[in-house]
Amino acid sequence: MIKKPGITICGCGGSAVAIAADLAFMGCEVNLFEHPDFAANLEPIREQRGILLTGNTISGKTGIAAMRRITSDPVEALEGSDLIMMPVPAQAHVPFFEILGPHFQEGQVIFVNTGYWASLRSREILEKNGKSWKVTVAEGNILPYASQKFGPAHAHINNYKKDLRFSAFPAKENGKVQDLIKSVYPQFNASKNVLENNFYPGNPSHHATITVPKAALFLEESREYRFYGEVTQVASNLVDAFDKERIKVAEAFGCSVPHVFEWVPKTYGYGGKDFYEIYGNVNCEHAKRWERQEILRRLIEEDICYFYIPMELLANVAGIEVPVTRAITDILAVLAENDYRSKGLTLADLGLQGMTKAEIVEFLESGRRAKLQG
Repeated sequence: MIKKPGITICGCGGSAVAIAADLAFMGCEVNLFEHPDFAANLEPIREQRGILLTGNTISGKTGIAAMRRITSDPVEALEGSDLIMMPVPAQAHVPFFEILGPHFQEGQVIFVNTGYWASLRSREILEKNGKSWKVTVAEGNILPYASQKFGPAHAHINNYKKDLRFSAFPAKENGKVQDLIKSVYPQFNASKNVLENNFYPGNPSHHATITVPKAALFLEESREYRFYGEVTQVASNLVDAFDKERIKVAEAFGCSVPHVFEWVPKTYGYGGKDFYEIYGNVNCEHAKRWERQEILRRLIEEDICYFYIPMELLANVAGIEVPVTRAITDILAVLAENDYRSKGLTLADLGLQGMTKAEIVEFLESGRRAKLQG
């Protein structure tokens, strides 16, 4: 039997505890790490002596999964780990890199499951701590499970995703990461580079586009609702329009990504030609799930600030107009009373300011900033 890697899981959200428990059942030695500011989240797991896992697991096992360590000490959290996973919201990436950065060990792979350009946004922190050439940072396109917490120490997996992508920065490190990540999640395949990985289908096509036609319900009238069960044909049309812009910008940088209407059936096994058919099916697990208003607001902010706005800026570099994407951002800023543009990532935040298309691609694939000739 091939030895499984030692893994540190960051955070105690629904996805983090589901990943930690399922990986432990797969035979990995797992350290569960929570940021010291939220250390209290670990206490119920300590008291239970592990995480209760139920649902549709990849390991095929359920029950209480024991952790190797349960800690808010960053040094202890990284001991014995080959792979450090961050299945946390984009807003939490920097705090976790800041607390763990000084303690990363040479040769470790940091894998940010939630993407959103984390490998580029973390560069300055790693450089400040002298770690930039000692560790490899990669990011996935989306979390591996659709999961939720039924209690502080109970994770439930509704289903798991069958088409997952990743890329390291720079992309020349993809081979090293692939061997490690596929040892636990074989459904991962490498993207061309970080840009293709961020433009691959996942979260950004869903939350903002579905919200706009029913914004009053989602943002004002109800605290809880079946978000996907409320998908309208109008929302599906808006998803389609946004996705065509996403694909066009990706192609301008030499990247190939599918339409989300193709990706969702492949990834989840749902039928339907568009979101109205896919999520309108009462047997679809997504359509049965309940969502809370405060979570949806956070998801919309995450998608717009960490993808829509950078996508607009990259579209400008490529000389492409993205009117639908721009309109969704501006309309939801009004409806949700949130100034997304003041919070959105800039090309400077990604280390891409002033680069041409060709220079961006070269930088993402090799890590070199040298000007290209001709």
